[in-house]
Amino acid sequence: MHGARRVRHALQRRLAGLRAACTRPRAAVPEGQFAFRCNICGAHGHAAAALLRDREAPTCSVCRSNQRFRALMAALQARLLGEVGPLRLQRPRKELTGLGMSDAGLYADWLEAKFDYTNTFFHAEPFLDIQRPDPRYEGRCDFLVTSDVLEHVLPPIASAFANLHALLKPGGVLAMTVPYGLQAGTREHFPELHAFRIQGEGARRHLVNRTRDGREQVFHDLLFHGGDGATLEMRVFALADLVDLLRGAGFIDIRVHDAALAEWGIFPDGPCSHPITAIAGAVKPASTAAMR
Repeated sequence: MHGARRVRHALQRRLAGLRAACTRPRAAVPEGQFAFRCNICGAHGHAAAALLRDREAPTCSVCRSNQRFRALMAALQARLLGEVGPLRLQRPRKELTGLGMSDAGLYADWLEAKFDYTNTFFHAEPFLDIQRPDPRYEGRCDFLVTSDVLEHVLPPIASAFANLHALLKPGGVLAMTVPYGLQAGTREHFPELHAFRIQGEGARRHLVNRTRDGREQVFHDLLFHGGDGATLEMRVFALADLVDLLRGAGFIDIRVHDAALAEWGIFPDGPCSHPITAIAGAVKPASTAAMR
């Protein structure tokens, strides 16, 4: 109940901002900027090309969406609904069940309004640990959204992908982003991670690991993400490994969404870290239960 009230209030605030924007005369697009419509809130706007190519820069003047969020939602819409358009204006499809993994409120609130969607968290309710998912979620999702989360998941990462597959119905859509490169293989920062702790504070934090065979390892120069710098980066994926992990987990029809969608302000910059979608195959890997 409290969650529904929170979402309702959040949407009311977003709609108030959108109404204010719509009552203003639409200004001419300044030279060197590109006009677009946000495929999340539906607002019309414009921004410089360099900002639109920036994966993280907020470029919608109303909902503050960036390229990553708009591209992710466009990929989800294309695979789940067959067309891209403002999520705010999408007709409700409450027969479709979705799950998010720490999704950003600016699109999660609209997903909750339009679908039977639940946004989950690792450290807050409703909880979801993708390495040990609650059995009540398994096999019930028509779609699953995860954005820049899997690079932080504890190893073994293959089991996390198997569990993503286990959450989806056959034919369900996985829409995901992670930072990835085109290097030969995924770079695991802590390849022998077993029993570890973080010591120190601020820039002097370091990771102390005890390997399975009893050796102590100390790692410095840790990379943390998140607003309070509390989420440790475990790896940098290679695209080829991502595809292999998805296939190995039972996903089919894997697509990298790297095309520009100028109408929606999506201008990919370079060959890396684009949204990826995949369909849950009907056959679940035999190793899924053992991996969890």
